[in-house]
Amino acid sequence: MLSLRAVFRGKRVVLRAPRVSDAPRIVEIRTRSSEYLKPWVPVPGPDELDVPLARARILRDRRDIRADRHYRFCMTLGEDGPVIGRVALNQVFRGIFQNAYLGYWVDVEHHGQGFTTEAVRLALDVAFRELGLHRIQAAIMPHNAASLSVARKCGLRHEGRAVRYIQIAGAWQDHLLFAITAEDWPAAPP
Repeated sequence: MLSLRAVFRGKRVVLRAPRVSDAPRIVEIRTRSSEYLKPWVPVPGPDELDVPLARARILRDRRDIRADRHYRFCMTLGEDGPVIGRVALNQVFRGIFQNAYLGYWVDVEHHGQGFTTEAVRLALDVAFRELGLHRIQAAIMPHNAASLSVARKCGLRHEGRAVRYIQIAGAWQDHLLFAITAEDWPAAPP
């Protein structure tokens, strides 16, 4: 289990637990990036577009970290910089599975600059080295070239296709399934 004060530093980005004070920035990003993110992520809930509801969501996210259920990190530019996105290790399963589902998004203003790849690598390192998970899975739409590139750069392997897997932009979308296990992680590309 991670401390809510844990900070994971990359060259340019940092992953940390969300803070209630992040709510206005997260709402700002999700609002500004809504058209950019619309084809790739589920319809945002009200807790992503309303500051008081976002604060309540962050409190739930923090409880989930303490309970080892979900790890929804804020991605920031450096340790004291602004939030520019989120990376999540969702639905942590313990016992014989030791698995989580990877999800991520970045502010439209920071898209295409390698921040997401760096943040996903940090999250995978946390998953395997800090949380002791064995397997991380990701589901990506076949036409999401940017996200497919992130997965491949981070060493995830393509394992199959899930037909009508998740509802995105009002339609059930096929997704390609990717995964990486702890045995693969040290060999992941830099």
